[in-house]
Amino acid sequence: MPKISVIIPIYNVEKYLICCLESLTFQTFTDWEAICINDGSLDNSAKILEKYAKQDRRFKIITQENQGLSMARNNGLKHACGTYIYFLDSDDRLHPQCLEIAYDTAEKNNAALVCFEFEKTNSDQPPAKKIDIHHICGKVVANPLFYFGKKKPYRVSYNVWSKLYKKELIDGISFIPGIYFEDYPYVASVLAEKPLTVLLAEKLYFYTINESSISHQQHNPKQIKDYHCGIRYICNIYRNKGMETELSFLKQTLIPTLLKQQLKKISDAPEETKAEMLLYFREELIELELNSLFSLKGQLRRYWHYRKIIEKGTL
Repeated sequence: MPKISVIIPIYNVEKYLICCLESLTFQTFTDWEAICINDGSLDNSAKILEKYAKQDRRFKIITQENQGLSMARNNGLKHACGTYIYFLDSDDRLHPQCLEIAYDTAEKNNAALVCFEFEKTNSDQPPAKKIDIHHICGKVVANPLFYFGKKKPYRVSYNVWSKLYKKELIDGISFIPGIYFEDYPYVASVLAEKPLTVLLAEKLYFYTINESSISHQQHNPKQIKDYHCGIRYICNIYRNKGMETELSFLKQTLIPTLLKQQLKKISDAPEETKAEMLLYFREELIELELNSLFSLKGQLRRYWHYRKIIEKGTL
């Protein structure tokens, strides 16, 4: 039984995949398994995976028809045997000490969640510098939601790959199938469990700027609908749990951030899709207002912009 299950969804990433898998084989922590979900790749990703699986039995391949990132991760979770779960994106790479530091931190603090920092890079970055594990000072928190989206050095980011999760913490929590931007609803769901968490300032993950990734796709109406789906999902979870204080925090922090992102996408969208995106955004704003999920705090100018969209349907 491995200590850590590393779940890697893979779709047409032959350009980055070797670097990603190599960063896993070079880990100073060795008690891991890699659940590699080939999500219907049409390039040479499958051949690369087969090569690594033959060389190292810790690599396990699951092949499925293309179902998207959420379903690939959900499928990986079903096959994971580790005490801890880690999500690695196949176009990114790990600091060589990432798993060692995260695991050691979790065990020493009996923590269910460890969060760390990341760095945006290109694919030809120099080797990572060694970290003195004995001089790491983390911040232990009992309700990590209130660090959601805060500034450095101690924060909880919206992505899933800057965290190590105790498996028992996330049992029963799934990614929403078929949507863009699936990370923040998943992370918010995990934080609703109020896990004992350690926040680290160390950069243990290298995020590759990949122009062909989902986050760089042309703006389209489905993105707005999926934002709405994610926000509704989060609000339902916190309301059903009676976590009104936490929901109020999300109302003042996360929701305004997500609305701002959507407004930017609509403004930058091609003219032929902008009107439909605005229509979906208006529907979302109306629903948020009906559910008292608008916040005026620090958002007055943008609030009146949203009111204009609600009342006139125009930017």
